[in-house]
Order: sequence, then structure tokens, then C-alpha cells
Amino acid sequence: MADDIKTKKPQKTEQEKKELINKAKKKGIKVERPKPTKPKEEKNKPKPKEEKKKTGRIYCDYTMLFMIIFLLVFGVIMIYSASSYTAGIKFKDSAYFVKNQIKYTLFGFVIFVVMMFIPYKKWVKRAYIWYGGSIFLSAVVLAIGKSVNGSRRWIVVGPVRFQPSEFVKVTLILFITYYLVKYKDELYSSDRKVTEHRLWWLFLWVIIPVVLVLVANLSTSIIIFLIALGMSFIGTSNKRLFTAGTLAFAAILASAKPLVKLLYSWGFRNYRLMRLLVWAEPEKFSRDGGYQVVQGLYAVGSGGVFGKGLGQGMQKFFIPEAQNDMIFSIIVEEFGLIGVLMILAVFAFIIRRMLIIAFSVKDLEGRYIVIGVVIHLSLQVILNIAVVTGVMPNTGVSLPFISYGGSSIVVLLAEIGLVYSVARTIKME
Repeated sequence: MADDIKTKKPQKTEQEKKELINKAKKKGIKVERPKPTKPKEEKNKPKPKEEKKKTGRIYCDYTMLFMIIFLLVFGVIMIYSASSYTAGIKFKDSAYFVKNQIKYTLFGFVIFVVMMFIPYKKWVKRAYIWYGGSIFLSAVVLAIGKSVNGSRRWIVVGPVRFQPSEFVKVTLILFITYYLVKYKDELYSSDRKVTEHRLWWLFLWVIIPVVLVLVANLSTSIIIFLIALGMSFIGTSNKRLFTAGTLAFAAILASAKPLVKLLYSWGFRNYRLMRLLVWAEPEKFSRDGGYQVVQGLYAVGSGGVFGKGLGQGMQKFFIPEAQNDMIFSIIVEEFGLIGVLMILAVFAFIIRRMLIIAFSVKDLEGRYIVIGVVIHLSLQVILNIAVVTGVMPNTGVSLPFISYGGSSIVVLLAEIGLVYSVARTIKME
């Protein structure tokens, strides 16, 4: 041990090292400074892995989309079953209505994709533009619209024919969403006068399209008003006006039949009054429009529990325009109570999935949009069934995704696109 200490060279100080380097430079000798070496522990120490940023997957409800496609396909099948005989006689093509429905559906899916991938906030931001456009088109249809079956509802531009009243539904959902979010502080104010003032202004904005649509389309005007009523009920803390409005609406419905009969006894005769009389006493006024209602009731009654089978129904040969608003009666006749319950279960499933989306979104705009679509879809299903079963007057309400009609299919798929646009903002862990 002592020998080792003697033979070990003493360490040079920093000053001595510098002097040696300077001497070497003067003699022209290159001196390489040793690179600092990291301690063995640091050299061998593995670098910590960078934590990946956790990004949640975007929510997409494939099950609901499958159910909607199922209804669309089922609708095409039922349209063929209900209209093939009439189309063959009238247009020399038994698949005439089916071909048109497929075209409308494909175009509707294009609109669905566009609405889904464009952020819904952009649509809401320009809601007043869409609202103004729908008002303009609703006014134009009264001036130059095409009249079909006594109602002036369509604008025809070359081969394209559409109903502005259907366009009003989706634009009003966007506009009310914009309004409720913009004035949310006033609508939830503790001062009742402030809240009611803002609600009366909303009522004014809603009543303009309702009145314009009412002139030619009673059913759509009712749906538009009820969509606005439902959305605004959710968007405010003041429920007093809504309670009064609901009671007034119930009173009107309860007194409608006696009032209509009284007006008829006084000598009033017009198209709308006759439709209400048909609702009040369909058998008595079967020649004035009650024929369709009566034949629809026969179809409903003859379906039984299991139905007659696809294509085996007979009332479709007697119901005018069976592929349109009365298609539910053909479904009941051919598939019976079991088939109808299955279709209603599909609608209930779709509505439930939409409500899950609505309450999973933190953003108020997204929530109001989805709730508006839910109200619209629910109303159309309920009113269509009510019309077919004679509970409500025949006002031309289509069964969503199933009844024949281009404007209705395109608008419904546009609304579903909005729902999926909202759903895309939900992040899954």
C-alpha cells in the first residue's frame, strides 16, 4: 500500500496545466482539450420517455346511424308496396315513386355529410341569415308557389321542387338556439319583467314564419310553433307564460270539434273548415275528404296483431296518395301491431340516443340544437300517428324517414347531420 502511494504521480493543478498549454502553443504544438465525460451513471441512465399527449376519440353514434338507415330502407320498401299499382297506372312505371325517393335520400345523405363535418357553431353564428332566407322563401311561395291538392306549398325551379315550410323547421331551430344563447342572462334573470320582455320578442320572431306557413300549411305551422315552444321552455327559468300557453292550446283542441260543427251550421264553407269537419265526422263527410281518413281506419283495423304480410294489404288500392302521409296505415295493415311496435321502438331508440348526446355536450348551443331536433322528430311521429288514427285532423304530416317526400327527407337528414356535428365535439376517454 505504501509502495503504491510512492509510485503514484501527483495530480497537476489547473495553473500548471495552463502553463503547459501555453508553452506548447509557443512551440507550435496542437493541444486537444479532453472532452468532458459524463459520469457513468448518467451515461448509462436511460432517457425518460416523453409522455404522449392523451387525445380522446371523437364520439360517433354508429348504432343510431344504422337505425336511421334501417328506417330509410324500410321506407323505400313500404313506398313501393303502397304505390306500385298507382305508379304503374299513372306513370307506366311501378317503381316511379321509389326511384324518386332514392334520389332524394342520396341527396339528403350528401347534405348530412356536409352538415356533420362543418362545425355547428358556424351554422348558429349565421342563424339570422338562414332565418331571413326562410322568411323570404315562405313569402315567395304565397306569390308564385305551385298549388297541389288545394294547398300552395311548393316552389318549382326547373326539375327541382321543394317546400320552403320544411326549410323553416331547421332554420328556426338554429335561430332559436342563437337567440337563447345570446340572451341567456336575461332569460334566466331573477327579474320576471326582464325575462318576459325577452320571451315576447322571441314570440314575435317565431310568429312571423308561423303565420306565413299557416296560410298554406296548417300542420307545418303547428310543428314550427311547438318546436319554438319546447326549445324556449327549456331555455328560460320563467315558466308562467308557457303554462298559460299550454292551457290555452289544450282548450282550443277540446273545443275544436263543437266549434267547427257550429260554424258549419251557420253556413261557413271553405277548404280548411271542411278538413276539420272531416276530422269531426269522417263518415258523414266522406265525399268531402273523409274518404281517405275512413279507408285509413279500415286499414288500421284490418291489420290485427301480425298483419297480412308485406305487399298483401288491400286498402292501399283505395287510400289516395297512400305512400305519403297515410303510409302508417299501410304499415299497420301489412305488419300488424307487432310490426308497428317495432318501428316505434326504433324511433324511441333514436330519440333516446339523441338525448344522450344532448346531455353529454357541455356547450349550450350544441345542447339546444339536439333538443330542437328531438322535439321536431317526436312531434312528427306523434302527429302522423294521431292523424291516421283520427285523433287529429288530416293536416299532411309525414312519417319521418318513411313517408314519400323529397323536402322532408333532405331536411331531416340535414338535422341529423347537425346532431352528429354536435356529437363530434364529445371526447371519449
